[in-house]
Amino acid sequence: MKALVVGASGQLGAALASLLRERRVSVTGTHCSRPKDGSLPLDIRDRDAVRRCLDAVAPDLVFLTQNAPGGVDFCEEHPEQAQAVIVGGMRHVLEAAAPRRARIVLFSSDYVFDGEAGPYSEEAAPRPISAYGKAKLEAERLLHSYPHGALIVRTTAVFSWAPGTKNFAMQVHERLRAGQAFQAPDDQWCNPTLAEYLAEACLRLVQSGRDGVFNVVGRDWMTRSELAAALARAMSLDPGLIRGVPTRVLGQKARRPLKGGLTTDKLRSALGEAPPDLPQALTLFSARFRQHA
Repeated sequence: MKALVVGASGQLGAALASLLRERRVSVTGTHCSRPKDGSLPLDIRDRDAVRRCLDAVAPDLVFLTQNAPGGVDFCEEHPEQAQAVIVGGMRHVLEAAAPRRARIVLFSSDYVFDGEAGPYSEEAAPRPISAYGKAKLEAERLLHSYPHGALIVRTTAVFSWAPGTKNFAMQVHERLRAGQAFQAPDDQWCNPTLAEYLAEACLRLVQSGRDGVFNVVGRDWMTRSELAAALARAMSLDPGLIRGVPTRVLGQKARRPLKGGLTTDKLRSALGEAPPDLPQALTLFSARFRQHA
């Protein structure tokens, strides 16, 4: 099997590419703005560039992990860029992958929901309230019509020890290490999800031939302020510097699904086991932190 990881320089893409190599899968990664050793430059907004990349790599399996740069708030202020990367990129990958019948895995988010009744199952009706969530849902709908094998993995609150990325754990580390307080919303609910687990569970779903939508998240459901405090303790930083605040005082450009998060019943049935809880995930996170910090 040959795999292509689009966005291999990001947190999830890097974890996925590393796992594939560990499992002796032939894998090629791409990067857009952050070069990574051995990866190919690719701007998925460029249809011809995507076609050339897939022609060169000839993958059987494409993992689409790349997101719009700048995050959710940037997408809200620049919805055309969110559309170009998330939706346009999905369309270009589909067009290039179809002639070779390559299977596609898209990573999506609980931001396709409005956050009024979470945690959400795979069958819940989406209702995004941000430009990012709307683009993700549109990309999902494009993939639903792809006839050669398609897996949509929804996740949330992904974290890992990944210096150079802006994932939640790295934000906590950067701020608290400098002795500064960190404001985290105490009314945004999520399932903390270790990137390495997300990559492993996704690969297991692929290898068992699963298609359709799967929630892949950690077992626990908590607020982001609770997660921030737990991460602080795992990195031997002062959890007293975490300030739980209502979302409304943060001045975020994009609306967040407050009562978000995802259920894991379908995932448990498919994998035959429950996903890790936060203490289990933090044990692995702490080991990586101590090794590389």
